[in-house]
Amino acid sequence: MNAMIEIPPFLRKLAMTADCPIYVVGGYIRNSLLSLPKSDIDICGVLLPHELNVDATIIPVNKRLGTALITDGVECYEYTPLRQESYGEGGKHTPSEVTFGVSILEDAHRRDFTAGSVYYDIKNNEFIDPYGGLEDIRNRVLRSKDPYFTLSDDGLRLMRLARIAAETGFGIDEKTFEVAIKCKDRLKDISAERKRQELDKILVADTKYGIKGAHYRGVKLLKQLQLWEYIIPEVADMDGVEQNPKYHMYDCLEHSLMAVKFAPPNVRLAALLHDVGKPVCQKKDGNTYAHAEVGAKMVKKVLGQSGLKYSNETTNTVSELVRLHMYDMSGLTKLNKLKIFVAENFEYIPDLVDLILADGKATGKHEITLPHRFTTVYKMLVEQNAPIKITDLAIDGSVVADAGFKGKQISQELYALWRECVIDPSLNTEEKLKEKISRRIKRLRV
Repeated sequence: MNAMIEIPPFLRKLAMTADCPIYVVGGYIRNSLLSLPKSDIDICGVLLPHELNVDATIIPVNKRLGTALITDGVECYEYTPLRQESYGEGGKHTPSEVTFGVSILEDAHRRDFTAGSVYYDIKNNEFIDPYGGLEDIRNRVLRSKDPYFTLSDDGLRLMRLARIAAETGFGIDEKTFEVAIKCKDRLKDISAERKRQELDKILVADTKYGIKGAHYRGVKLLKQLQLWEYIIPEVADMDGVEQNPKYHMYDCLEHSLMAVKFAPPNVRLAALLHDVGKPVCQKKDGNTYAHAEVGAKMVKKVLGQSGLKYSNETTNTVSELVRLHMYDMSGLTKLNKLKIFVAENFEYIPDLVDLILADGKATGKHEITLPHRFTTVYKMLVEQNAPIKITDLAIDGSVVADAGFKGKQISQELYALWRECVIDPSLNTEEKLKEKISRRIKRLRV
């Protein structure tokens, strides 16, 4: 394990001139020792930021917690004074009382895991390791020095445990794991926004340090720690829901987690939720035929303002991907109809194909290796310069109105023309479309 910690020049100068020792703490030490990609450098010291007496700009971030950004205009570091925290009942993540001017030992006790509780004295080039964090880093294990104290006070640490373990590939200490399960209900006190942020990081955990399959391990840990009930209860409801063994090797939840495993980052949230309607349909109808439509409606609640408060754009996109993911599952839809479907859902097709391919692979039964039909038709429409939107037609509504169509007839005629031009893009000229309109208005008047 590499014992050298690289300290940028500005930070070393800062430590030499400050009125108290400056320590690096947290993930930067862990990553440096394990030769992982470097994280941001967090620093701390016993004094409050404005007491440091350093030649640098200090920008307050959180006055209550004493955090501030220290910068020379080029480099920038977050500074936190050593502190103790007290929490009220539950696991709301926000401390009810903060005390500054404490020792490193006291500061380390508030930190979540020992691997993040190692301090590096920049001026003296030495480690301070109150709770055996260096050995835990060497052994690649996440351990809490006082699991109940750590995990019961702040429910978000339960998701952080899963996320950091996934991102780093660390194992989890047995006692820490057991206590985490006992404290699982503390997650109910955490805001939707905080849970959403951690979930987003877990879904792309493999991109953090390049650890293959880290995102799958992360969502699996959320299951093993029994946390889905407090993040997305509808995901927890998929656990144990059996699927037709002719088409599926796994139950509904494991299939969905496997879909996350095989999906690219852009559709992992949709992969997680693509079958969320199955438990409801199975219970109500005794089958899952309508699960795509039912699931799409559920996604609006799960991800919307009554759920994890994702943006309207994300919520709508995931809902549409869930709604569409079963279309043409048999591969028997006729080409002209498929062209219309692809054109109508053009913006979703690349992501939809990614989701469908991950879904198929996650069955454990079959995998699509040839280009998907949607991809083939998508490219065909682009190459043929087909009108993807009605506004891409060579005419507009005024031409239809001038021909004699009125009211709803105008939009209906435009839509009919658009469909014809999607199927045969060569028809999309002003001359040909006016000719079609002229013939149709004559038929209406007969």
